[in-house]
Amino acid sequence: MRHDNNFIILATPAPISHRTAEENLGIGYLAAVLRKNNYEVEIIDGWLADFTPEQISSRILASKRPLFVGFSVYQSNMDIAIQTINAVKNKKLDIPFIAGGFGPTFNQSDFLNAGFDVTVRGEGEDSLLLLAKHYQDNSISLQEINNISYKNSNGYIVNNPILPLSCNLDDLPYPARDTIKYAMTRRTPIHVLTARGCTGSCLFCSINAFFQLSKTDKYRQRSIDNIVGELEELKSIGVQHIKIIDDSFIDGTRDERWCEDFADAMQKKRLKFLLRGSIRADKVTDSILFNLKRAGFFSFSCGIENFSETALKRMNKRANLSQNLNALNLFKKYHIYVQAGQILFDPETTLKELYENYQYMKKYDWIISKGVFTEMFAAEGTSFTKLIDKKKLKTSNTHQMGNYKYRIIDEKVANVHEALKKWHTTHMGLYDKAIDPLTSPKALSKEELKIFYNIYMKIRHKDLDVMGGVLERSENYSKEMLLAYIEKEIIQNSEFYKNINKEVSRAYKHCNLQYNANINPFFLDGKSK
Repeated sequence: MRHDNNFIILATPAPISHRTAEENLGIGYLAAVLRKNNYEVEIIDGWLADFTPEQISSRILASKRPLFVGFSVYQSNMDIAIQTINAVKNKKLDIPFIAGGFGPTFNQSDFLNAGFDVTVRGEGEDSLLLLAKHYQDNSISLQEINNISYKNSNGYIVNNPILPLSCNLDDLPYPARDTIKYAMTRRTPIHVLTARGCTGSCLFCSINAFFQLSKTDKYRQRSIDNIVGELEELKSIGVQHIKIIDDSFIDGTRDERWCEDFADAMQKKRLKFLLRGSIRADKVTDSILFNLKRAGFFSFSCGIENFSETALKRMNKRANLSQNLNALNLFKKYHIYVQAGQILFDPETTLKELYENYQYMKKYDWIISKGVFTEMFAAEGTSFTKLIDKKKLKTSNTHQMGNYKYRIIDEKVANVHEALKKWHTTHMGLYDKAIDPLTSPKALSKEELKIFYNIYMKIRHKDLDVMGGVLERSENYSKEMLLAYIEKEIIQNSEFYKNINKEVSRAYKHCNLQYNANINPFFLDGKSK
């Protein structure tokens, strides 16, 4: 393999995920920044292109020898990345491997001990440019590069300081779109980022932990002109469906006037897209939704999380119950699909809170949810994980898929937790497949979306019936009795799920969709959200 002094490979292996493949916009931004600085970059997206570790390593070996290979990785695709690294190293090629993303940011030792030479903590644009310079001519040492971790000559891990990041996102070039053909073929919406971070302070949130490391403003946004300019470019190549991947689309100084200006700019440029994004319940007003609908939004993810005031306070949610209900009522008024993130279980959940949630879940049964068994992530670096560690509630000292296990204090709640988990795990593969076109979502017409929504509603009502049955028995049934009740329900409903499976298969065929996701690994490890 001939060494090229200006060539870099950026890659991402497919994660172990219950979700279907989507664009990796982080790599797109990194590639654009490197190219702007006269580096040649090849992107290898193993998830979108459905490459095995062997195929990724073959692509690397078939290329010119790069300055380094940068991997966008999580805990869920670390093993696949390691297989790729080893396949290259077995050819006796001394190529530096760099890992970046949430996994390496919080678990740098895992990645460095696994064979990566450097991990980037936090955002990577500035650090990657300096690493390119280091490997290109050694004019800058690793010790001088902030936001990275590496092993020194004695084998000890060195964590360089993390500096504040640039606040002007308009200075970034538009992301490289090398993989857009794969996304459009898969009927996956094209990703657009209009802001980074979130001003919220949710107990369980990795986003807060990620951005707090750099002591940067928790929310940074692009200007409307800059956003619209990118959307115009995407329209020119035939893009119609877009997923805004901001952690929180309306935050910071974005308010009702900003939404009106954004909608006006979209209409002035005659930009018509089907847009999907995320929004916090405490930011939802009638005027905001009216204008966002006018701009093209048809679907939102909204972290409702819980229908109990006590649970919301414990989670450090900014939205209270009244604001959650107001948001849901407005979503319904404007006929906007809403995926309502929910967290039913945490260590201090009470039966009263579960009853409160059940009543509102029945009332708002039209929302799209991930089921009736959902629990709080205990991810590395979050306030929640620090709290359960302090309270000695963790039941494992090592994390699975980046998350720790913990115990539920109330025994009766723990019994309900086990019963609903058993119920959901029997059909979670089918459940994830049924809702993926709605929650990812897929680039479908409104008529096609209705097909999947109608299927989802059948599953939703069945779940709520079983949840109600479990809660009715929770006070007087032992764990064994509740599990026996669930086993009976599973058997009695086997025909129902066979028919649902047939409906889902027909819908996928009708809409020409692929589904090659895995069983949800967080359920198997006892962690889900």
